[in-house]
Amino acid sequence: MRRGFLIAAAMFGMGSPMAAQKPTPAPVAPQDATPHGPADPFAQAIAAQQVADFARRERDPHAMLTAARMLQQVPMSGDRMGGDRAQDDAAFSPAALFAEARALARDDQSLLLQIRMAQSAGRGVVASAFGKGLVRRVLDVDPRNAYRFTVTAKGGEPLRIGAIGDIGTNMYIRLLDASGKQICLDDNRDYAPVCAVTPRASGQYRVDIGNRSAARSRTVILSN
Repeated sequence: MRRGFLIAAAMFGMGSPMAAQKPTPAPVAPQDATPHGPADPFAQAIAAQQVADFARRERDPHAMLTAARMLQQVPMSGDRMGGDRAQDDAAFSPAALFAEARALARDDQSLLLQIRMAQSAGRGVVASAFGKGLVRRVLDVDPRNAYRFTVTAKGGEPLRIGAIGDIGTNMYIRLLDASGKQICLDDNRDYAPVCAVTPRASGQYRVDIGNRSAARSRTVILSN
């Protein structure tokens, strides 16, 4: 009798297997990681420039092909200063990056075929996941000089401007408001400065694209 009492007490202290089980929580559906709205064309264009820099340092034709395809996907519109030839002659254009990829590929016929196919596949792209894309200008900035223009920005909305000059040049961007106050300066002594600000008020803003180099720079200006 005493033995049975001890066994029952021990089972009571441990609890029954059924009582110890907790209800299994219902599975939680993962949140949708798909971004909503158009992708960011400015961010992709600047990323393409950075990948192209990596490809040049490493002499990597595959990376250069990736940079060319990244830039090719971004629709461009706006001023065509100097005509189509100026667009193609600029160092920062899909055509120029594909040409660099071919030069790095040398005699690799398989890779050269990939480059030709990628370049031909993107011709005629006027719309994509990037929405309306970027405004693009191509112009020559004289040595130790600056090109100035004005933009109209909306208060509370990001304003981003990039200038990609010839490789090895020393470029800068300065952004000033209507009172002449400097609100952004990128003067890091490289060929691809970027200014990104969110103006408090709508209005006209002056943009200076400067060239501190001793040589003229064929410069691509991008803005959102």
